[in-house]
Amino acid sequence: MKSMTGYGKSQISENDLNVSVEIKAVNHRNRDLRMRLPYILNPFEMDFRRIIEQKISRGSIDVSINYEDLNKEPDLKLDINTAQNYLKLYQEIEELCDEKINSKALLLAKTNAVFNHQENDLDEKRIMPVFSKAIEQALNEFDAARIKEGEHLKNDLAERIKYMQNILAQIKNHAVEVVNYQRQRLLERLESILDDNLEEYYNGQRVAAEMVIFADKSDVTEETTRLESHLEQFLNSLKTTTPIGKNLDFLVQEILRETNTIGSKANYLEITKLVVEMKTNIEKVREQVQNIE
Repeated sequence: MKSMTGYGKSQISENDLNVSVEIKAVNHRNRDLRMRLPYILNPFEMDFRRIIEQKISRGSIDVSINYEDLNKEPDLKLDINTAQNYLKLYQEIEELCDEKINSKALLLAKTNAVFNHQENDLDEKRIMPVFSKAIEQALNEFDAARIKEGEHLKNDLAERIKYMQNILAQIKNHAVEVVNYQRQRLLERLESILDDNLEEYYNGQRVAAEMVIFADKSDVTEETTRLESHLEQFLNSLKTTTPIGKNLDFLVQEILRETNTIGSKANYLEITKLVVEMKTNIEKVREQVQNIE
C-alpha cells in the first residue's frame, strides 16, 4: 500500500549531459501530472509522461526536469534589424558628442542584444537513455517515500478498524436488549394512562402486537452483518499491493451508511453512544484514506 504523498530526485551525468529530475506529489482524487521542462525538451514530454504514469496512478504530481549539455554551444545568429538600430544610435551619439566612434563594428560585436541564441535540436538516441535513467532513479526514491508513508497509514488504519470491530461487537450485544427495553417503556406509558379495566387487555394482546411491530422495525441484524463484512473487507484490502485508495473510500462510505442506519433503527441509549464513537473513528479513517493511492 502506498501513500499519494512523496518526494524523489536524481542527478545524472552521462553522455556529456548533466540531468536533474525532481518529483513531488500530494493527494488528489485522480491523476494530475504537471511537468516543467526547458522548451527544447517539449518534443520528448509524452515519452517522459509515459515513464512516470506507469509508476503513479493517482495524485497531484509535479515533475521538474532540467539539463546541461556539455558538448554543445548554442548557435549565434545576427539579428539584422536590431544591429541596424544600434548603428543608428551610435551615429546619434557621434552627432551629439561631435566625435567619431572609431570602431562601431567592435562595439556592435560586444552588444549581446544583436545576437539570437538558438539551441540545436537534441539527438534523441543520445539523450533518451540518460533522461529515462534519471527519471527512473527519481521515481524509485519517490516510490520508496510513498511506501514508507503507506506502511504508517496501513498500521494506523488497521488499528482503527480493529477498534471499530470491537465497537460493533458491543453494539450486537446491546441489540438483544432493545426489544425488552422498549417493551418496558411501553408498559410504563400504558400504566400512566389506562384504568384498571383496560390494563390487562393492553398488557397482553396489544402490547404483544406492538412489540412484534417494534422488533421488526428495530432489528439491526442485517446492518450489523453488512457492517461486519465491510470492516473485514477493509482489513483484507490493506494487505494488497495494488492501488486501493478508491476501493477503501467506497468501503468507508458503506461503513458510515450502515452505522447511521443502526443508530436510527435501534433508538437505544447504549447503542447511540457506541454509534457516536464509531462515527468519530470513521471520520478519522476517512481522512487517512484520502491520502492512499
